[in-house]
Amino acid sequence: MRTPKKITLLWVATMLFSVSSVFAQDENPAFTWEDSIYTVPPPEGYIYPFDTLEVVEAAPYAPWTEDALEDFDTTSVVHLDNILMENDYIPHPTDDIIMDRLACIESDIPLTYHERVRKFIDYFTVRNRDYTMLILQRKNMYFPMFERIFREEGVPEELKYLAIIESALKPTALSRVGARGLWQFMPRTGLNYGLKQNSHFDERMNPEKATRAAAKYLRFLYNYFHDWELALAAYNCGPGNIRKAQRRSEKFHFWDIYHKLPRETRSYLPQFVAMMYALNYADEHNLIQEQPFYEIPTEEVLVSQSVDLKKLAEQLMVCDDDLKELNPQVRWGYIPDGIKNYPIKIPALRKEMFDSNRDSILAKSKYDGKSGSYLDGFYYHYVRRGESLGLIAQRNRVRVWEIKAWNNLRGNTIYAGQKLKIYGRGHVSPQQKTASRSSSSNAKVNASGYHTIRSGENLGAIAKRYGVSITQLRSWNNLRGNTIYAGKKLIVAVDKAKKSNSSVSSSSVKKSTASSKPVSNGYYTVKSGDTLWEIAKNNGVSVNDIKKWNGLKSNSLRPGQKLLIKS
Repeated sequence: MRTPKKITLLWVATMLFSVSSVFAQDENPAFTWEDSIYTVPPPEGYIYPFDTLEVVEAAPYAPWTEDALEDFDTTSVVHLDNILMENDYIPHPTDDIIMDRLACIESDIPLTYHERVRKFIDYFTVRNRDYTMLILQRKNMYFPMFERIFREEGVPEELKYLAIIESALKPTALSRVGARGLWQFMPRTGLNYGLKQNSHFDERMNPEKATRAAAKYLRFLYNYFHDWELALAAYNCGPGNIRKAQRRSEKFHFWDIYHKLPRETRSYLPQFVAMMYALNYADEHNLIQEQPFYEIPTEEVLVSQSVDLKKLAEQLMVCDDDLKELNPQVRWGYIPDGIKNYPIKIPALRKEMFDSNRDSILAKSKYDGKSGSYLDGFYYHYVRRGESLGLIAQRNRVRVWEIKAWNNLRGNTIYAGQKLKIYGRGHVSPQQKTASRSSSSNAKVNASGYHTIRSGENLGAIAKRYGVSITQLRSWNNLRGNTIYAGKKLIVAVDKAKKSNSSVSSSSVKKSTASSKPVSNGYYTVKSGDTLWEIAKNNGVSVNDIKKWNGLKSNSLRPGQKLLIKS
């Protein structure tokens, strides 16, 4: 396996500072502990971990179906022949080169080259480069821990890439069928491997415990099949389905029983091999991540009382986002009464502070049943066939009207596969939580006629907030469906938006004019707030033309994306 060319150690710089200097705000007035636990200057190029509280669907960008890649032609999608700028260059190696590179990767797991593997390599290195860049950004947060535990458990270290396919390296990942955590354990399998689950804690989201359980389960599967390819496939669909496929085909190896496996499992091993290749040869595919995240050095403290993690973060002068990142298995952001010697992870730089002021800190961090809301404190429930709002409310110990309020539902109609946001008991929804503080910001938004979309919002909630209809929002913003993205701006009042546009400063006008300047037989770089309709109008072409030239299947754009424009 290749050694990374560049390894940045996050906390080397911390050794140069004493604990007392950590709190000296006048030395670096622009940086405060409220932003992050990193209270000393981080290495050059480092950025702080983003918020991962929101429960996400496991590996949302990876195509699971057989048909997902059938129409994908790498060259036509990205117009490789027209890409000239070095920063945008996307290499397209031959099959022989990829086979040679796979053979050069040291692995106890066979890395068999196959047509399906090639399609996923193209997917991760060409079509969905943003997803691979996200993985490159997050891998240093977990890979060192994966490697250590796998060595201790006696399984191949390269199994660490499996967590990418399972969860996109997100500890709170939740699948549609209830699998959870980095390694996507189902409840029963998790219990079988020692991962405790109750209304307060879910150790499937504990990165270290879940990783050790995954290592033991993978070792069991290998001892059962004596074949790592089959062990990986069985991790996805269960050993029973592997045996059934072997009986039906009267063969025993993965690629021999491929067409007898469940559809999802057929793509599982090819994705694993493709992602392993993509990360080992990221540089060769011009995938350069210059802002990686790193693991937070921690220490464990044992508590035998109720603890509100938000209050504890305030007492330790650390960012509560980061304290949550260290304890994802704590479901509702607090440790209940009656717990004995429960381990809480805190930043290593705060251990001495905690030990010196333990009684005072714990006394001020008790959970009082009111302030225990940890950020939004929600999770998602995927509606199953036959479920009703009443049944879902009963199972999650909430009320029907609360579910309807949290999800902006007007009636009781729900459908299978629908995603419902559920808040924990004693938690306050964002609508209530931000009502007072959002009034002033709403005035600014209403004055400009624009609304910046926040994570978790939908068109229904935004329309209700501004007293307009969903149809109006779609019309004003040239939307065909209900899909919107956090960070983008929506027009919520046409007259005010026009007034805002006409009153911008002269420098802004120049910038806007330059950004919308037509291009001829070249590339247009998408800017924040751009829509296909505006770009098409400015360049005298149709939206369908732009989509056809760039292989786009939807109207979604991202800042920095380059679009081919023909005259």
